[in-house]
Amino acid sequence: MKQLLLSFFLLSLVLQAKTPSFKEIEAMPISYAKDYYTWGFIQKKETTKKEALTAYSWTKRKNSKLKKAIRKKVGYIPRKTSTKIKKKRDPNNYIIYPATAAKKSKKSLKALYKKITKQNKYSETLHIISDDNPFKTLAYFPGSTQAYIFNHVGNKYRKSHFNKAFTKEHLVKLVQEKQFNNSVHKIVTNPNLDKLKESLIKIKENKLNFKSNFLLAINAVEFNKIKDASRFLKMARSKTKFQSHYDQVDFWLYLVTNDKKYLNQLLESHQVNIYTLSARDILKKPYPKVVTPNLGYAHIKDFDIENPIDWEKIKLKMKEKPEQIANLAEKYKSHATEGVYAYLKEKATKYTVPYYPMPYREAMWGYSKERVAILYALARQESRFVPASVSPSYALGMMQIMPFLIKHLAKERKEKLNFNEMFNPYVAISYANQHMDYLKKWLYHPLFVAYAYNGGIGFTRKTIRKKHLFKEGKYEPYLSMELIDYEESKEYGKKVLTNYVIYLNLLGTQTKVSDFLSTLSQPEKTDRFR
Repeated sequence: MKQLLLSFFLLSLVLQAKTPSFKEIEAMPISYAKDYYTWGFIQKKETTKKEALTAYSWTKRKNSKLKKAIRKKVGYIPRKTSTKIKKKRDPNNYIIYPATAAKKSKKSLKALYKKITKQNKYSETLHIISDDNPFKTLAYFPGSTQAYIFNHVGNKYRKSHFNKAFTKEHLVKLVQEKQFNNSVHKIVTNPNLDKLKESLIKIKENKLNFKSNFLLAINAVEFNKIKDASRFLKMARSKTKFQSHYDQVDFWLYLVTNDKKYLNQLLESHQVNIYTLSARDILKKPYPKVVTPNLGYAHIKDFDIENPIDWEKIKLKMKEKPEQIANLAEKYKSHATEGVYAYLKEKATKYTVPYYPMPYREAMWGYSKERVAILYALARQESRFVPASVSPSYALGMMQIMPFLIKHLAKERKEKLNFNEMFNPYVAISYANQHMDYLKKWLYHPLFVAYAYNGGIGFTRKTIRKKHLFKEGKYEPYLSMELIDYEESKEYGKKVLTNYVIYLNLLGTQTKVSDFLSTLSQPEKTDRFR
C-alpha cells in the first residue's frame, strides 16, 4: 500500500505536463481519470499503434470516445477478450433486432419470416412483429421475451401497435420479469400509451423494484385512482432501504391522503431534499441546519487539487480504511481543499449530516446572489466541489463540463484551452458561468436550468413543451416532476433545486422551495419556450 501511494505521489509531480507519457499512464490506478488520460495519449501523433493498443487495454470503461480514438489510430476497435464460456448460439435462430424489424414494412417482414421458415430457422422477433396483431401474439411468448421486444421496438412502434390494455393474466406473467421494470418506466412516462397506462393499475403483488412501484403510484394518480396510488406507494416503501425513497413516498402519501402524519415523519428525516423542504413549508417549520465549513488557509502536503490522480489516491484510502474517513478529512482541512474536506466529512457521517460548502467564492466576485447560488447548486451535485473530478464520459472538473462544450466555450472566448485546465476550479467556474449566460437567455427557473445543464437545452425544450407537463392541477408541479422521461435529469433537477434554495438562504436571501414550485406552470416566469 505504501509503495503504491509513493508511486502516486511521484506521478502527481509529472502530471503538470499536458499529456502523461506511456509509463506514467501505466503507473496510474485503474480509474476514469486514467481512462481520460489514455484517451488523450491515444490521440497524440507521436503515440505508436502498439502503445495505443496497450494503453487501451488498461482502461476501466471503453466508452465511445475511447473507441473512436483507437479506431482512428489503429483502424479498428480491439475486441474484448473474455474468460467466460459463451453459450453456444443456436444456428437456427435468425437474429434481427426489434428496433430494426420495427422500421420495416409489414410486407417485407412477412416475406422475410416466410423465407427463414422455409430454411428451418425461427425468430421470435419476426414472428411477433410480422403478425397482423403483434400485441396479441406477444402475449403467447415468455415474459422475458415480451419485455425485451416491448422495450426495444421504439416509441413510434409502441404507440402504433402496442397501445392496448394488458389483461390481468398477462400482467401476472410480466411483473415477474426484471426487464419489465424498464417497460413500466416507458409506459408511465409516455402519455401516448394511455390504454397501457390505465391497464397497469390492475397490477397487484409483484417483484418489481422501488422505482417501478413508485411510478405505478404516480400513474394511478393520473387516473385519479387514489386508493390504488396509496397501495402502490406502500408497496414501493417496502422495496427500499434508502431514506430519500422513504421521503419521496411519505410526501406523496401526504398528497394523496392529506394525512399530516406523513409530514411529521418527513420532519424526522436527516435528508435535505425537495420533499423534506416542502413538508417544512406546509407545516411552516424552519429549514434544517446545514454545515458550511469556515476553514483557514493551510498548506496540504503531497496533494494537488488539480490532479485527478491525487483524488484517486484519496478514494483508494477511503476504500482501504472506511472507518478512518473522518480522520482522513482532517488532513484536508483547508480553504483550498474545502470541497474534499466537506465530501469526506459528510461521507463519514453516512450522509446524515448535510454539508453545503461554499469554496472559491473569490472566483465569483461581482456575481449576483442568484448566479452564485445556481453555480454552487450545480457544483455540489456534479462533483461535491472536488476540482479534479472525471466522469465516465469525461465530464471534467468541479463543474463537470463535457469536452465538446469546453471546445465550444473556448472558441467563443477565442482561447486555446487544454482540457486539463478545467481541473482548475477558477477556470471551471468561469466556463460554467459563461454557459449559464446562454442557458439563462432561455430558462429563468432553476429547475429547468438544471435539466438543461444535465440533459441539454434541446431535451429541456422538448420536455417542458409537452402538454401533459407543468400545467395547473391538484398534484402539480410534483406530478410533472415525477413524469420526466429521462431518469437522470429528473432526479438531478430535484437535487439542484434543493441545493439552490439552501444556498440562496446561506447567501442571505430568505426563500422557500414552495416559492419556486408555485411558478412552474407559469411560462412567463420560467422560460421562453412555451
